[in-house]
Amino acid sequence: MTTTRIRPCGEAALMLDCADLSAAVELARRVEQQCPEAVDVVAGARTVLVAARDASELPELRRELEELLARDAREAQVERPFTRHHDAGVREVILDVRYDGPDLSEVADLAGLSTDALIRRHQSITWRAAFGGFAPGFFYLVDERDLTGDADVSEDLHGATGANGGRGPAGGGPSPAGAQPPARLPVVPRLGSPRPRVPAGSVGLADRFCAVYPGASPGGWRLIGATDALLWDPDRPDPALLAPGDRVRFRSVHPRDGSR
Repeated sequence: MTTTRIRPCGEAALMLDCADLSAAVELARRVEQQCPEAVDVVAGARTVLVAARDASELPELRRELEELLARDAREAQVERPFTRHHDAGVREVILDVRYDGPDLSEVADLAGLSTDALIRRHQSITWRAAFGGFAPGFFYLVDERDLTGDADVSEDLHGATGANGGRGPAGGGPSPAGAQPPARLPVVPRLGSPRPRVPAGSVGLADRFCAVYPGASPGGWRLIGATDALLWDPDRPDPALLAPGDRVRFRSVHPRDGSR
């Protein structure tokens, strides 16, 4: 694991720069486990924000972080997050999606696929909630292989629980022997001009990320479908449907009546 520097951030926090997304997610996990002075840890695409209770605790927090990074540098191999032998307790969310988004055909053209092939490919990928941002309940989902470095992450929905936003422990097993891993989606550029309003539940792609808009808002992601699942509900005990590390799968339903 490599970080370029530790920077002050605000009055009572430090920012750690990381080499890439997988390094940021792994470092955030280790900070949560090994740094008692950290009261909040937030991973980003290439950074980790670590907050202390107040400014007086920053020197001790910095010392803990420096020791953690020094240990990492001495280790020949660093355990990476989300590898299969650590997945027993990972939650899985299955989202029913109507693949009728206004940008579906254009994204398929960009990918060199038919719309049906794009839908199949999007569903075949095992997505992981890497980090949140932009709005409450908005999570940046990535192909699980971007976090594990595993070129053969391929599991089906057999045994998984939940539908239309249902949540439960991951139940899928590894692919049958000889099965090919799902093809990746290409990098998808954002719209040249953001839409002034994207409806809640819209499923979008941008760069290498996928996301579901938890509420109506402006947005520049390319929309391929929509779900009725509530990604953010302040009346729930846990308002956010997703949490960092959750596995997310998409399942196609009929655009009009919701039947599969």
